[in-house]
Amino acid sequence: MASADIQLQGHIPAFRDAKVLLRNQVTGATIERKPFLDGTLRVADIEPGPYQLEVIHPNLVNAIDRRNIRIFDQPAPTRIPIPVPADLFRDTPIRDIPDADLGPVQQAVTSTRDRVRPIAGKASGEVIRASDWNTLAGAVADLAGAVLELTHLVSPKGHDHPEIAEKIGEVQENLRRFAEAYGRSLLELRREIETENLRQSATDVLDAGAATAEIRTRIFERVGELDRAVQADTTVFTQKLTTTGSLLLTTINDLAVAQGAGADEFLQKPEVQKVRSMAQQYMEAGTQTRPESELMTYQRTTTAAGGKLGQLVRK
Repeated sequence: MASADIQLQGHIPAFRDAKVLLRNQVTGATIERKPFLDGTLRVADIEPGPYQLEVIHPNLVNAIDRRNIRIFDQPAPTRIPIPVPADLFRDTPIRDIPDADLGPVQQAVTSTRDRVRPIAGKASGEVIRASDWNTLAGAVADLAGAVLELTHLVSPKGHDHPEIAEKIGEVQENLRRFAEAYGRSLLELRREIETENLRQSATDVLDAGAATAEIRTRIFERVGELDRAVQADTTVFTQKLTTTGSLLLTTINDLAVAQGAGADEFLQKPEVQKVRSMAQQYMEAGTQTRPESELMTYQRTTTAAGGKLGQLVRK
């Protein structure tokens, strides 16, 4: 038996509710554990071998971390550090910017009104004294200054909302991370479906052609490589898929030759035509560099195989 030391690192408040899942990729057994508050977790007395490690948190839609690991058969535990970025849990409220203080403007306008009011009400022909004129001119100047200050405080011209811009930037980043994580999850799920369907379909063809144990081992080893590469990048996975398609076409031709006079009948079987169509699509698509192009390949194989997704779900 073996053991593993898992250490969460980074955002400490997330350690409390985090859960660690270990899925044995050979037996399918799943182990679920909660780490201590300091992020440490010791998983003892487990079978050595390949595992899928997943760290989840109830406040997140996607996993904190998901990776394939190997637990070694050794006296010392296998050490696995898991970074927990604080950005995953960030939800900053909109920054509060104080309202503009219009008190000084109101005081200036009130003072101007009070200064001008006494010199109002002149009769026709009454002399305007210099002091009255000066008071009026000063009041107009003060009023103009108050209006100018008001435009700086509340005018929409050149007025920005940095607190809203910051929040929109944060929301955009969260959406981008979610879209990337969702896209990876969708692509991995589609690969798993494609690989499982390919395994079942290849089994039907090998049974129909009475394939030898050597041929079966060669085919299933190649499909197993696809299983282990589910989380690889698009270039690596589609390259393996293209190689698998070439092997399937070659194997089908060899099985047909082995049938002798029944070669045409063998090639006309629905299960054989289905695998040939899938393999030809893999070959024509070749090595892809973009995930969306890889997904288009699976759409074409679905059409060529006659809606294999529904058949796989029923199985």
